[in-house]
Amino acid sequence: MDDHDEIVGPQGYEIDIQGNIGNETRRIEDLSLRFVILVMSINTTIEDLEAKTKMTERAVKTCHKETGVPISELASLLVRMTKEVKEITELLEKNSEEMRDFFKKN
Repeated sequence: MDDHDEIVGPQGYEIDIQGNIGNETRRIEDLSLRFVILVMSINTTIEDLEAKTKMTERAVKTCHKETGVPISELASLLVRMTKEVKEITELLEKNSEEMRDFFKKN
């Protein structure tokens, strides 16, 4: 058995040679996460707006083609994740300011 062989365990779970256990739902979530990371990487590393837009569109189409996830769901996922990243960034900035103020007073 080589490193890529898998066996099917109880209740439909797959166990790979390293002992990692997963199922189809988990892999789909991983693909969604990979998709989000890819698009966020594109949007944070490419400066040219036209190139950024083309790369993002290509990522959406490729993910749709490879996973079968509807483009509307991928777009919705991107909107939600972008909103969450913005909220987290704002919270971190606020906390950083509060920490600076705290240390200035003490």
